[in-house]
Amino acid sequence: MAISASVTRGFTFATGVEVTAAALNQLGTPSVSVATPIAVSNGGTGSANASDARSALGVGTLGTQASNSIAVTGGTISGTIMTLPSYAVSGVPSASPAGQMIYVTDGNSGAATVAVSDGSAWKVVALGATIST
Repeated sequence: MAISASVTRGFTFATGVEVTAAALNQLGTPSVSVATPIAVSNGGTGSANASDARSALGVGTLGTQASNSIAVTGGTISGTIMTLPSYAVSGVPSASPAGQMIYVTDGNSGAATVAVSDGSAWKVVALGATIST
């Protein structure tokens, strides 16, 4: 594997010469190129592009989604507590699209409840009795 590095102004520092910030600023912008992809066994992905790298590392579609807007389309979410967004009835968001879940502090005749959207309205989910051991 060939790795080369160069700087735009062509300075050469001898071994043992102290490299200061001022001296580094004189070097200009460095460029580094790697002739072939670095193998997984050497800390790389063995890939020439981002898509192939994600495949080599086993990163699915979740790895390319924005952290504030993900779509889980398969598998299981387990081992974590899910916290629903909380609203008062006066501030609930649009019920579209269907399938959303929220916690409403006063949505069941003034009592707290979980609500599910059907696409046009929020529906109360009966909370039942308190759990016990």
